[in-house]
Order: sequence, then C-alpha cells, then structure tokens
Amino acid sequence: MESYTNQFRKGAFEILFVAVLIFFSSFPSEALGQRIIERSHILNPLENPAVDLEEDEEKWFSHVGGWGAFGNYSFARDSDHLWYQELGAYFEIFRRGNESSFAITSQIEFIANGDNDINFSPHAIIWEEGLLYTSYRGGFYLQFGYYHRCKHDIDNLESGEERASVFGSAMGRVIVPVQFSQRNDAVFSLQYDYYTITWERRIPEEFADLEPMWDELHSSFLLNGSYRSYFSDDNYFGVSGYGMSILANDGLRLNAKIGLTVGTSRGPGDVEVGIHMEHFADSGIPVRPGSVTLAGLGIRINSTGSVR
Repeated sequence: MESYTNQFRKGAFEILFVAVLIFFSSFPSEALGQRIIERSHILNPLENPAVDLEEDEEKWFSHVGGWGAFGNYSFARDSDHLWYQELGAYFEIFRRGNESSFAITSQIEFIANGDNDINFSPHAIIWEEGLLYTSYRGGFYLQFGYYHRCKHDIDNLESGEERASVFGSAMGRVIVPVQFSQRNDAVFSLQYDYYTITWERRIPEEFADLEPMWDELHSSFLLNGSYRSYFSDDNYFGVSGYGMSILANDGLRLNAKIGLTVGTSRGPGDVEVGIHMEHFADSGIPVRPGSVTLAGLGIRINSTGSVR
C-alpha cells in the first residue's frame, strides 16, 4: 500500500508539472483576469497538525486557523497600489476522523495608495466568504465549496470615479502534497470555479462598457504551487506561485505570481518574510481597466499545515 501511494504521488506530481508547463505556455501575455484573495494560498483544514482524530471519530467546532499578511509594493507599482494587507480565517464546523471536514471561511484584502500626507491612503477593499468541504482520498485531497466575493472602492468617489463588483462561484479543487525528502516538500493544487453571480458597476458610466468586464465571467482555473526546503528543523526557504486562466465572453484571461520567502515554523504558526512579483492584466481598481505588474516585499503568518 505504501509503495502504491508513493507511486501515485510521483505520478500526480509529474502530471501537475506538465500541466504547469502547458498552462504558462498556452495563453497570450495580453490576456486579462480578475482578482480573488485566496489566489496565493492553498487552504486545507485537514492538514492542521493541532487536530488528530481517530478513524470515524466525530467532532464539532474542532479548530480555527487562517493567515495575515502586510507588505509594500516597493519595486514596481502603479498609482493604485502602495501598501496591502490581508486577513484570512477559517472555522472548522465539523470533522470526521482525519478524512473529512466542513468549514466556513472569510477573507479580506485591503489596498492603499500614497495619495495623502502619511503615504497610506485607503483605496480598495475585497471581501470573500465561503463554505468549504474537504475530503482525504489517500494521497490527495478533494475540496468543494461556494465562495461569495465583492470588491468596493474607499473614498474614490471624491475623485469622481468608482468601480465595484460582486461575483460568486461554485468551486472544486484537488490538492496533492509531495514529500521529496525529510527536508523538502511541496503542495500543488488545481481549482475550478464556475461563476453563478457576476456584476460590475463603474462610475462615470462612460467607462461601463470598457473591456474586460467582470460581469461576463463564465469559469476559471487556478493552479497553485508551494515548495519548501528546510535548512534546519524549523527554518526553511520557500518558493510559491500561481497561474489563473479565465473564460469570459471576450476570451481567455491570465494572472500570475511568483514569490520567494524565508520562513520559520513556531508551534501553531509559520512566519514568512519574502519578495514577490505579480501581474494583473486588469487589477480591478481603476474605471479604465489596465494591466499592472507589482513587485514588493512583505511578511505573512500562516496556520501551520492548513495554509500554504
């Protein structure tokens, strides 16, 4: 059984590796894509080491977890981005053994620019709430859920502009952990979203029909990867990233990110400091949609195991 599991994980990793190559070589660079908060994270409540149940043991309200991040776009930015803050949380409502979990989630991404005296002006905020079911299948995990998302401007009407959006999706995800050695591991995930709610408003109305239009979304694929190499028992170097393709009325779209971190695992949490580069062909903030490449540095704290 152990040999079969190892062979499955090796085969799954090879498939995902090929998928990464295909993913990043198949779409044009001018494609466009929308912004969701958990794009940079792989959330899996069943991987939290603080909860370990016997087979078929049931438990209500077993644990909570999440992440927090804060950083500055130091190296590349536009007039809409200077600082960012993220807060994400999940609450596991019910668990059976270590094989199935049902949780609720809530995330927020706060974006500030430098248009005031203290160089920190609230500019945009994105909310998410979701229901998430996770099932362990022997070597990999399956997840299903529904996410409601919305993006709102902060004080932008003072400049005569506003861009707000609301969209929700039914999602499915496969998560594959890979253990290369005692000091090297990785987690990969592939997520599919089918959008059931799509709405966007722009003020002034003369910009309402400029593409891309988020109210024309149909579905999306999100591919994530997170690799860690431990140089001591608790400390590691990390590489992570994502690519996201979207099907809309006006064709395929793409966002992508890569990050390098140094981290340490301390009890229930991981603390990471790193640099990252992210490309949005449409950041979703200005009423005149446009591409932006952002690069900066930040700090992030994750629940150990359940957030990568």
